[in-house]
Amino acid sequence: MSTNISDKSGITSSILDTFANASPEERRGHCTNELMALFAHDFAEMQWRCAGYFRNFATPTALPTTSWHVDNADKLLMSSIFLIVGIVGFLGNLMTVAVIYRTPRLQSYTNYFLASLAMSDMLLIMVGVPFDLISLWRDNLAPAIYGYCETTSTAISWFTFASILLIVALTAERFVAICYPFSLKSYFTKKTVGWVVSGIWILSFCSSLYIGLQFTQVATDLCGNVLPVGVGHGSCNFVGWSDFDYAFEFMLCLTFISPLLFIIYCYFRILNTLNAVSLNQTLHMPLGNQSSDSSVIAKSPRGSGPAKEFGGHRLHVHQRLSGGTLMSKKAQKVVIKMLVTVSIVFFACYLPYHVERLIVRYYGESCKQSSLCLLLYPITGLLQYVSATLNPIIYNLMSVKFRTAFRALLRRIFAPMRSGHTTATDMPTTPLQL
Repeated sequence: MSTNISDKSGITSSILDTFANASPEERRGHCTNELMALFAHDFAEMQWRCAGYFRNFATPTALPTTSWHVDNADKLLMSSIFLIVGIVGFLGNLMTVAVIYRTPRLQSYTNYFLASLAMSDMLLIMVGVPFDLISLWRDNLAPAIYGYCETTSTAISWFTFASILLIVALTAERFVAICYPFSLKSYFTKKTVGWVVSGIWILSFCSSLYIGLQFTQVATDLCGNVLPVGVGHGSCNFVGWSDFDYAFEFMLCLTFISPLLFIIYCYFRILNTLNAVSLNQTLHMPLGNQSSDSSVIAKSPRGSGPAKEFGGHRLHVHQRLSGGTLMSKKAQKVVIKMLVTVSIVFFACYLPYHVERLIVRYYGESCKQSSLCLLLYPITGLLQYVSATLNPIIYNLMSVKFRTAFRALLRRIFAPMRSGHTTATDMPTTPLQL
């Protein structure tokens, strides 16, 4: 009996040495042998069930993630940054929702999207930051909680998709308001905005649920195969329900490239419209009294309005727009800065995340050997939270009047109570103007 055990141990040791000294390509060649593949599967299951024991020895398999090779100093630094960004982002988005809720005249159609965006960003931070910190310090080993991977993956995807769709909806609302102020703006009613926001949350949840349920706890065997393991014995990873090999590429197009192209198109049209409005702000000659809504432009682009003969000269007549429609140069600069900032943040914070997923997919084995590559996942995840933290600043705090309401709310929270109580009328009630 002891001889048999000794022989089996020698065979096992020999197989392990074969795998340990082999390159990833050579391992895949060894795994074409059915017995070698079966051994790799069984050994991986044994290793994960006894992870505490095998962690102390060098084995040719990888842990659920290679993040355990990251130094503790790097982990402490990353954790500190995560906490700072998380706290600032949570408080900033919470204050954004509170200011819009407590100030009735700030409750415009645009601000409904902003409040919903702040809510999704806040929820993303609440779920995502603890998830990434747990993954970082547990060497990406998922806690022994049933449904942990499915629940957290669904929630993170839900809030991420909701934020992206809300940014798209906000861009579309701006596009309609500036480029089609008369023909299409009437469709943006309070009821319509409510339906759009509700539809965004429902659509993003359904798509996220479909994706999130395809995440489970998995381990990688000696052959590089990803295998489902028991609760608490693996890392959260996407397993998929079909043989479709381009799920990540499809998600890249759906959640990044398509929204980005739409946003760029809208911003291009908006900038062209603003430039056209600026060019049309030429000398106006009033017809009749000062209260008349009509005016004559001495020089007008072709086809800008009906032509009239006046004193032998052909002049173009159009209806004078309301005072809030013709934007001043200062307002133009504010809008342009906001649009440029939105584009930069969208590129800077979401592009690295998708690039990291493609790197891991196509260069996973090489990535495991690089310390910098090991930090890609937490860094790209952090950039998403940075985006969520900056959104209240970009979409809300660029408004002077919103800043006034924001500061007033802070004073109500931290300043000593002088009269014993405060009312909602203490909050500024001027509308948001970007």
